[in-house]
Amino acid sequence: MRALQRLGALLLCAAAWGMLGAGGAAAQPASPNRLAASHDPYLLEHAHDPVDWYPWGQQALDKARRENKPIFLSIGYSACYWCHVAQRELYRNPQIAALMNRWFVNVLVDREQRPDIDHIYMLARQIMAHDSGWPNNVFLTPGLQPFYIGSYFPPKTTAQQEGFPTLLATLHKNWTQHPAEVKRIAGQIAQAMQAAAVTGDASAPIEPERWTQSAQTEALQRFDALEGGFASASDAARFPQPPLLNWLLSRRAAGRPDAAHAAVFTLQAMAQGGIMDQLGGGFRRYAADPGWSVPHFEMMLSDNAQLLAVYARACAQTGLPDLRWTAQRTADFLLRELRLGQGVFATAIAAETGGVEGATDLWTQAQIDAVLGQPRAQAWFGLYALTPLRPGVQAGVLRQRRDVAERLLRAGELTERLEQLAPERRALLAARHRRPQPRRDDKIVTADNALAIRALAQAGMMLDDARLLDAAVRAADWLWQHAWNPQQHLLVHQWAGGRAGNPGFLDDYAELARAYLALASVQHDARWNRRASELATAMLQRFAAPDGSLRSSPEAHALPFPVPLQGDVQRPSGQSAAIAVLVDLAQRSGEAEWAEAARRALRGLALQVAARPLDWPDLLQTLGGAAGRAVWAASTPPEQQRPADCAGLPLGACSSDRVKVLWQHGAGGHALQLHIAPGFHINAHPASAPNLIATTVLLDGQTLAGVRYPPPQIFRPAFAPQGIAVWEGWATLQLPTLTDAQRKRLALRVQACNASACLAPSLLPIAAPAPSPPQPSPRVGRE
Repeated sequence: MRALQRLGALLLCAAAWGMLGAGGAAAQPASPNRLAASHDPYLLEHAHDPVDWYPWGQQALDKARRENKPIFLSIGYSACYWCHVAQRELYRNPQIAALMNRWFVNVLVDREQRPDIDHIYMLARQIMAHDSGWPNNVFLTPGLQPFYIGSYFPPKTTAQQEGFPTLLATLHKNWTQHPAEVKRIAGQIAQAMQAAAVTGDASAPIEPERWTQSAQTEALQRFDALEGGFASASDAARFPQPPLLNWLLSRRAAGRPDAAHAAVFTLQAMAQGGIMDQLGGGFRRYAADPGWSVPHFEMMLSDNAQLLAVYARACAQTGLPDLRWTAQRTADFLLRELRLGQGVFATAIAAETGGVEGATDLWTQAQIDAVLGQPRAQAWFGLYALTPLRPGVQAGVLRQRRDVAERLLRAGELTERLEQLAPERRALLAARHRRPQPRRDDKIVTADNALAIRALAQAGMMLDDARLLDAAVRAADWLWQHAWNPQQHLLVHQWAGGRAGNPGFLDDYAELARAYLALASVQHDARWNRRASELATAMLQRFAAPDGSLRSSPEAHALPFPVPLQGDVQRPSGQSAAIAVLVDLAQRSGEAEWAEAARRALRGLALQVAARPLDWPDLLQTLGGAAGRAVWAASTPPEQQRPADCAGLPLGACSSDRVKVLWQHGAGGHALQLHIAPGFHINAHPASAPNLIATTVLLDGQTLAGVRYPPPQIFRPAFAPQGIAVWEGWATLQLPTLTDAQRKRLALRVQACNASACLAPSLLPIAAPAPSPPQPSPRVGRE
């Protein structure tokens, strides 16, 4: 944006303004700050920083508004290497902390505790910086609009990057001397965020076959036939993308063995690389190179749970012993390293030890020789090699030698060789355990544990391993007893420090219900179906909008921006998981209400899925399954068709694409509830000026008398500082008494606008009111 470039020029011009020296201000004492009252492990790690940290909440927001200070929002998580580098170099520096405390209100967020805040401001990062990652450091106005963003900032200016103290001074000067310009830039970014987060409309076509073909074509075009993986040609990093691999495996049954081959080839390449822990099993977060050799060392429960399920499925589908070996090693890692005493699972293992990334996992040849002795080390290096983290570094990461592993694979001898080296592997693992170990984040995240439960249940069945199923059952029962409140029908998102945390998000409800349905498929026990049904009922009550679309956050009404949809790139989205649950319940119970809830939820995603089908592989797998096809085959047309005056306009360009009309019926008679898409408004009735199109109910093309319109909200754009009477979000129009025949002849004249433009006006026909569908029954199966 031109405004962002202007802010960059301001920063450069102001850089010479300088910064406070080390003795320029008194530092805050390093006594515990407000984060000491938290139970979240990541926040507690910062409880003794001299920074005056606030957790996300009203207290920090009130202080920023009261003192007219910008907010420094830092979003990270406990396993994040660069988050801890920033803590050591910036937040524990008393002089830097003094600048932060003097000029800003400082807020720290654990992205795993508040994924909604993380997703909102990661969208800002993508808009402003065209990248993503953590820490995500965002400077906000007191109204929570971002105006500057970045990731790691060095403590001193380098040739590549401005130092953090200089940046703080520059932004403070801009805020105090150029406030109008900063707020104008923040307003433009906020508009872009609102527009990007708009979810879509219920009239978009549901086209699973077209989406599937489009996604499959793009995936196979992206497939790296030499190294495996599906990154773009310009991206050196490789992420496992478990939902994509799982969906491609499913395409074999649809007559596309080439798709399944791409997945299997990638799984084998990953298992040979440094992204897999060649000693202890399990997978690191991602690889920094196309050959999967040099990993980012953090190990996440969510990644390993999904990969366990994918490797077990690939093994069951192909019968290849190397895939079974990898699946079993991944399961061993989960049970050995991440399982807590209660039977549930910790969230992650950090990337660093003693401030050095990967220190516990790096080896030199001399160290391996010393542990194994020369003859055994020679046998070890017959299969394994060390890949340096970077040129000139002696220590490296263990991986299988690609040429040897591929030759053994073709001969069907790789698994045998891996098993022959088990004594050497155990000796090296024992030596590694004697080293200092990385931190483990022991908080219990419901959705992540649900992924593990589902994976263990599926892998236990596919690998015929009863211990995995037993582990799944134990974790599933613990979550039901500790995370679910049966009186309030409330699920918590996380459990930390022995205490229940914040309310659950959509994916917590959906993934736990999905895990229980997976257990129901392998155990004939009525409790799993019953629990899944209770969770799904509560999920619809808490997260379903009146049009049936599913919100991600239980606090959507209190957030500064809509939570953007995430797709299924690294893990299933809450929406995709929820639709999978509803489809499964519809098949198991035969109750039409579950199927209709699934269809209504999908309609709210259709525009996003159509725009980027490859981002939604978990959803595509649900749509392509037998149960999914049955649900969509029985689908009824959307309640509200696109009006004739939108003909020829692209989706999203007509007012009817942004405004939905729902009937309400109560003691006061019939009413129309208007749902206005986030980021848009419509003119109130009466309109503020004759040239504006007032929202009006019509009967036979004429204004209907007796309609009670709600009071307006005042919108003040730059071009109309006096204000415009509008409605945003929801508006309820109370109708006069009408006959059934008259209600069938109603229409709504409306024009939707955002802060910069108005869409083509629409005349929306209003379908006759129908009774609301009954709530889904909490009963599935029998006791």
